[in-house]
Amino acid sequence: MITIIGAGPAGCHTAAKLATADEEVRVIEEHAEIGKPVQCTGIVTPSIKEIVRLPNSCIMNRLRKVRVHAPDGSSAEIKINDLVIDRTSFDQHIAEIAKRKGAEFFLGRRLEKINEKTDIQLRLAQNKKTPGKRGAAKRMPSRTLKTDILIGADGPGSIVSSHIGNPRPDHWIGVQALVEMNNLPVEKDTYAAYFGKELPGFFGWVVPEDSGHARVGIAAHHSPKKVFDRFMKRFDNLKCKVLEMQGGLIPKYRPGTYVHRGDCYLVGDAALQVKATTGGGLVPGMKAAESLSRSITSGTRYHHELHKVNKELRTSLILRRVLDRFEDNDYNELVKMVSSEKMKQVLAEEDRDRPTSLLFKTVLKEPKMLLFAKVLFRRQTL
Repeated sequence: MITIIGAGPAGCHTAAKLATADEEVRVIEEHAEIGKPVQCTGIVTPSIKEIVRLPNSCIMNRLRKVRVHAPDGSSAEIKINDLVIDRTSFDQHIAEIAKRKGAEFFLGRRLEKINEKTDIQLRLAQNKKTPGKRGAAKRMPSRTLKTDILIGADGPGSIVSSHIGNPRPDHWIGVQALVEMNNLPVEKDTYAAYFGKELPGFFGWVVPEDSGHARVGIAAHHSPKKVFDRFMKRFDNLKCKVLEMQGGLIPKYRPGTYVHRGDCYLVGDAALQVKATTGGGLVPGMKAAESLSRSITSGTRYHHELHKVNKELRTSLILRRVLDRFEDNDYNELVKMVSSEKMKQVLAEEDRDRPTSLLFKTVLKEPKMLLFAKVLFRRQTL
C-alpha cells in the first residue's frame, strides 16, 4: 500500500502514475474539496502539455505577450505562449485521472502524526475546518492507518518533510486579488510584471483571467500585506473592484533538502520543487511526480531520477540570488537589454521551465548579460 498525503497536482499525478503501474494507492486530502482554496496565479508554460492533456474547461485564457515594467517607467514586451488555467478545475482533472486509474481518495482528513517504529503508522483526524459534503469523502475505518510507502505531497508546511528531518523551509508569502479589469494597463492576451525596490525579493503581477477579470498580486518574504497595499496604489485611480482575496506560502528551493528516507518520500511543494525565479511549482512538481513513480516502480534511486528537475531548480536559484541583489538601476538596465530584438527572439523561443537553456542562450545572444554577475559581489565590496 502506498499512501500519498495531499491531493494537489503533484500528489495526484504521482497517484495516477503509480496506479497505472498496478500499485495500490490511496490519497489523503485535508480539504473537503480538491483544488480549494486557490493559492496560485495559474500561469503555465507550454511545458505542461508534455505532462498532461489539458481539457478546454481548465483553460481560462491564452497569453501571447508579457510586458515587463522597470522602476524608471520603461517597459519591454516579449512574446509568449502561456495559459491561464482554472486551478480548481485543473486539480480536479488530475485527481479524476488518478481515480480512473484506480487510486482511492479520502477527503477532509488531516495527518496528525507519523509513527515509524516497525512499520509506518499514520494517525489521522477529521479536518474540522473543512467538513466534507455528504458523499464527498469516504469515512476512514479508524483513526490509525498502516502503509508500506508514505509520500508527502502536503505542501510547504509538510508534516512528512519534518518527519524525515528537514528544517522549516524559507518561503515567500503570496497575496493576490481577483479584480474587475476596468482600465487595468493590460490587454486580455497580455500580462504585466513589475520589478523594483518597492517589491523586494520578488515582483508584482497583473494577469488577465478573461476579458473582464484579472489577478493582481505580489509575493514577499516580509510584510506581504504592506507590500501588496503599496503595489495596489498603482491602480487606485482605476478603482478596481476586489472580488476575492487569495494567498498562500510559496516555498523556496533549497539544495540538499531530503526528499527520501527509508520508505518515506517527498514531492512537489513539500520537496521545495519550485522555481525560485517565479515561484512556479506546477511543472517541476509534476515532472518530479513522474520521477518518483519511476523510482518506486523500477527500484531506481529517486535522487537520480530527479537529476533533470534539480538541474533546472538550481539554475533558477542562482538567478534568484542575482536578482535579490539587484537595485533599481540594474532592473532598468535589464529591461533595456531585453528590449532588443535579438533578446526578444530568444525569450520568445525558450521555455521558462527550462531556465538552464534560457540562461545559456541569452548570454550567447547578449554577452553583456554576464555583467549582472557583479551584483553577487556587491555587498562584499561595499
